[in-house]
Amino acid sequence: MRLLILGNLANDGYVVAKELRKMNVDVDLGINRSDFGMALPEWEDGDISGSIDPYNIGKDQLQNVWTPPGWIRYFDFQNKVPWKRSPQKRLGAAMRVIKMMKEYDVIESHVPWSIYSQFSGVPYVAYDAGWIRYLSSGNSMRNRLARRGYAKARSIMFTNPDTWEILERQAYLRQDKIQFVPFSIDPEKYRPIGCEDLRSKYAKDSELLLFSPSRQIWREKGNDKMIRAYARFLKLHPNSKFIIVSWSVDEEASLDLAKSLGISENIVWMKPVPKNQLIKFYNIADIILDQFVVGSWGTSTPEAMSCAKPVLMFYKKEHIVRAFGEEPPILNSFTEDEILANLLKLAGDPDFRRDLGRKSREWIIKTHSPRLVATKHMQILQDAIR
Repeated sequence: MRLLILGNLANDGYVVAKELRKMNVDVDLGINRSDFGMALPEWEDGDISGSIDPYNIGKDQLQNVWTPPGWIRYFDFQNKVPWKRSPQKRLGAAMRVIKMMKEYDVIESHVPWSIYSQFSGVPYVAYDAGWIRYLSSGNSMRNRLARRGYAKARSIMFTNPDTWEILERQAYLRQDKIQFVPFSIDPEKYRPIGCEDLRSKYAKDSELLLFSPSRQIWREKGNDKMIRAYARFLKLHPNSKFIIVSWSVDEEASLDLAKSLGISENIVWMKPVPKNQLIKFYNIADIILDQFVVGSWGTSTPEAMSCAKPVLMFYKKEHIVRAFGEEPPILNSFTEDEILANLLKLAGDPDFRRDLGRKSREWIIKTHSPRLVATKHMQILQDAIR
C-alpha cells in the first residue's frame, strides 16, 4: 500500500509520516511550498535562527536550515496567484496535484486538499484540525466543494474534540465516518531542557515568568480575558513578567489593551518562532497560558505539557472526556476570574507547579505519543481501502 499524506496542518502530517516511516510504512508527504510557513516541515525541524514571518517565508531563508528526507514531495500550488487573474496557472497547479494523487493507493487529505482529492478517483480520508468550524455556513464555491469533499471521503479524522458537536450537526456527513485522533507530540523533542541563559534575558531568578504562544485572535483565543486577568494578577505579584507571542488580527488590539491597563512594562511581545526555538520558550516559563474560548487545544498546549509545564486554558469537559476517557492535568479556565484564580494558585505554590508539570508530561506521553497516533492514522487509512 502506497500512502500519501497531502498537506501538513500544524506540522502534524510531517510528524505522523515520520513515525509511519519508522513503522516501515510506504508513505510520502506532499508539501505545498507556497503554503503558510507554519505548515512547512522546516518550521518543525529546521535550525532556523531569529524570527521569520510565517506569511512570507522566502526560499532563501530556508536554505541550509534542514535537509529534508527523500519521502517529502514539494510542489508549488501558486497560492499567491489569484484565480481570477490567472485561472490557467491555478488550474494547471490543481491538475498536477491530482495527477500526483493518482500514484497512490490511499490519501490522507489535510486542508484544503479534500477539495481536490474528490476528483482524483483515489480513496481518501479527510483530516480536519478545525476547518469544519468555518464550513458549516457560507455558500461560496470553495465552501461547497469543501463540504462535498468531506462527504465523499471514506472517513474524516479530526483532532479538536470541541468540533465533535459541529461535525455531528452536519446532515451531509455519515456519523460512522467521523473518528477522533489527537495530535502527535514527540516527547523526545518536546522535553524539559535547561535554558538558563535565555531565561535570564527575560526575568530575574526571583521573578515569575509567564508565556503565551497563542496567536492574537480574541474571538477564538480569548487573549483579552488573559491580558485583563494578568493585569489583576500583577497587582498581587508585581515580581512577574509575561512573554506573549504577538501576531494575527488582534495584535494591535492586545497591545493597546495592555497599554490601557498600564502593564506594558511587564510584558515582552515577541514574533512567532520556529519550533526548535519555541521549545526553549516553553522551558524558560513557569506557567503557560494558551487559549480560552473554543474549548480544546491545538499543538501548543500538548507541546508545553510535554515539556513538563503547567498549562492554563479552557476545555469543554464533556468533549475531552469523550475523546480521552478522562480529564487532563490542566487548570481549566474560561472566565477572567478563573484565569486569575488559577494563576494565583500556581504562583503561590512552586511544588504544585512542578507536580502539575510532571503529571502533564506523563499524560501527553500516554495520550499523544507518536506511535499511538500513527497507529490510529494507519488503521483508518487501511479501512478506507477495504
